Amino acid sequence: MAVAATAFVACAAPAQEPTPPQDESPSPFHSLAKGFGFATDVEPPPDFVRQSRPAEPGAEIPVFTPPDEPPGKPKGAKEIEAIGGDLESIAKRHDALLATFPPSAKAAAAAAAEKKAKSMRKPAAAAGAPPL
Repeated sequence: MAVAATAFVACAAPAQEPTPPQDESPSPFHSLAKGFGFATDVEPPPDFVRQSRPAEPGAEIPVFTPPDEPPGKPKGAKEIEAIGGDLESIAKRHDALLATFPPSAKAAAAAAAEKKAKSMRKPAAAAGAPPL
């Protein structure tokens, strides 16, 4: 029991100090974990990283704050219907433009011809099939 308590205290001690100074030797548990491949040594960051970081840490960002209200007032039912009408007219105009493009018209004609050919084949195939 005393060994378990000592191990717990030894493990908890490094957690109190966020980063040990570089001149200190690592704890025996760290050395053991490193030997088994579960831990590594953290190297200091390169110079350009140290130079780009601010000298003072930034202010903490609160987590559970409600977002700011969007600017402006909410739209009324008439405004929403007007926007819907505008979008419908734009969609119709785009559909009309798309139908005039040769690849679209050609693809639509090919699809209609294929559909007609399939409908003509079905009765002929059904007439020659034996009854079930």
